[in-house]
Amino acid sequence: MKRKVSAIIFSVLILACARFSSAQEEGSLIVEGKYFSLYAARSLNLSRVLTKVNFNYLLHDDSFGGKTADASSMLASTLDALYSEVSDILDIHMYTFHGSIRIVADKDALNAFFRQSYGVDFRDPSVYVHEKNTIYISLADLTIGMLGHEIAHAIMSHYFVVPPPTKVQEVLAGYVEYNLRKTRGSLP
Repeated sequence: MKRKVSAIIFSVLILACARFSSAQEEGSLIVEGKYFSLYAARSLNLSRVLTKVNFNYLLHDDSFGGKTADASSMLASTLDALYSEVSDILDIHMYTFHGSIRIVADKDALNAFFRQSYGVDFRDPSVYVHEKNTIYISLADLTIGMLGHEIAHAIMSHYFVVPPPTKVQEVLAGYVEYNLRKTRGSLP
């Protein structure tokens, strides 16, 4: 039943995208990477985002030419690396892809955003909207698996001429999420 309701909400969101104006989108450009532009409130704590996506400073030490990098360049590098990892898991590689990620404080803020922008209640912590090529995600609920799941939707939606049906996308995105959680030892 929950999946059916989520599918209906997702369909309503897609239909509402046509009347959505970019002027209503909240947030400032925080980070610009190769594959994603990250938008959020200027007060966003980038270190908190890095912690939530299990950023490992030691793995990225040499990617900055031996220099100490700031949090924004580390986050851009991390998002690019996550995109590449999701591409590897799906075995779908698109090197010209570029999308957006919009981070809000929590599910209530995400719901308020969708209620104001689309006129619908939205209770999930994240969603990818193909027509806007944007991932919307709650910082309070953010995990590496959740972000990878939404990146998988973005990849699938752009790789195939006709995007796969929602159920097929959910199975593949769930597979990506499982693999990311498994490789980081965060399975229950």
